[in-house]
Amino acid sequence: MFDCAAQSPYSLGNRFLKGALIRKKATTIYDIARQAQVSVSTVSRVLNGNSAVNAELRVRVEAAMHDLRFRPNRVAQTLFHHRSHTLGCVLPDIVSPFFAQLFLELEVGAFERGYTIILGNTVSTPALERTYLQTLAERQVDGLLYLGGLTNALEVAPEDLALLRDLAERLPIVTVNGDLPEVGIVTSVRSDEAGGMRALLSHLRAQGHTEVAFLGGQADVTSTAEKLQVYRELWPAPPVGWVQLTGLDIDAGMRAFGELMGAARQPSAVACINDLVAAGVLTAARVRGLSVPGDLSVTGFDDVFPSRITAPPLTTVNHNYAELARLALDALLLGIEGRPAPRTVTVPTLLVGRDSVAPRPA
Repeated sequence: MFDCAAQSPYSLGNRFLKGALIRKKATTIYDIARQAQVSVSTVSRVLNGNSAVNAELRVRVEAAMHDLRFRPNRVAQTLFHHRSHTLGCVLPDIVSPFFAQLFLELEVGAFERGYTIILGNTVSTPALERTYLQTLAERQVDGLLYLGGLTNALEVAPEDLALLRDLAERLPIVTVNGDLPEVGIVTSVRSDEAGGMRALLSHLRAQGHTEVAFLGGQADVTSTAEKLQVYRELWPAPPVGWVQLTGLDIDAGMRAFGELMGAARQPSAVACINDLVAAGVLTAARVRGLSVPGDLSVTGFDDVFPSRITAPPLTTVNHNYAELARLALDALLLGIEGRPAPRTVTVPTLLVGRDSVAPRPA
């Protein structure tokens, strides 16, 4: 039998034992009190943000914490203040450039306000979305930023509505570019997607494009329905094959363009549901030997990073991401503090003109 006691001083077991023996003892508030020459109750009041502490004593306590490299116990502070200074964020796909861009702005803005964010990436799976909603509430986040998923669904199942109502009673919720009208959320903060689509189509018309197809999107998603409604205001009866709700990614753009090429009549321009679909259209057009914008003008939507590096760069609509994130965080913090917040906030979008649109050939 192997004798542990006979191991060499350099064996794995002794190295772990040595590490356990020499590990530095964690600094406590008693150590801080001794170093600062104040009472333990004074240290406690400083840690808990009590404004009644004498300024000189506060400076001494903070200096002692710095010298001793003291790190406050976040769990204890959460129990005392009933605040974790943590926000939850649920979104369907962090790989999507749109959600990645928006989450980046939210995360930076939260950090500037003294909060950290726990991300729940649902990979567009309803069961995982429900799990994250429940888990984040159990983690005692102070509030929830909710993007996509159920907030964009045209219809929400009764059991999901019950879950969401229960959640809204337990913590403040702000939806971003979506809404839950039958749930008691704090605020719905949305970029003006309808206004952005209207500006995009008006831009195409100003370039002489009176025949425009609508490519990409999902019939059961509110943002698709909203943009399609704006499109139908200008083209209430487009030719067969000019509206292709094939999805939201690059492959969806390639499929939509392939279907469009089978239509009896061809448009001079296409308005895509987003930049990824537009990138797919550019790829498919190139394969067929078509020039963009010489033979066909193409627009995207979202102004995510790929829109700047496609060939040609895409004319698109920017969601005003920084402002969208700022107003969403402002509304959520109002909800956390129990102060009134506007039920809906609309953020203007920005038309971005690039090289994928040209005047219609004579």
